[in-house]
Amino acid sequence: MNKQTIALVVQCPPDQSSSLCAFRLAQTIVSSNDATLSGIFFYGDGAYHALRPVLDWSALQVDLGVCVASLQRRGGEEAVVGSFNSVGLGYLAALYQQNNKVIVLG
Repeated sequence: MNKQTIALVVQCPPDQSSSLCAFRLAQTIVSSNDATLSGIFFYGDGAYHALRPVLDWSALQVDLGVCVASLQRRGGEEAVVGSFNSVGLGYLAALYQQNNKVIVLG
């Protein structure tokens, strides 16, 4: 059986309980033998994770892309913290093309 590839889209800010749910789901996928987490895209208010991280997303050791337009709207395009990468919507399109599932949380 082939492993499924999964990507996440996180749209909730760090101070919401749904962020912890998203982080725990990511941890579960990373530790799974049946699936691979290929990347996480932070969009909308999810961009705040790259500006004021509360959860240690980098510990998951997956690609962390944060929407550059979302960062700009929140005044933080120069203040990205840690292993987050500023990316465009093309990154999101690639996640949809390259993965078996994309789970949107937010």
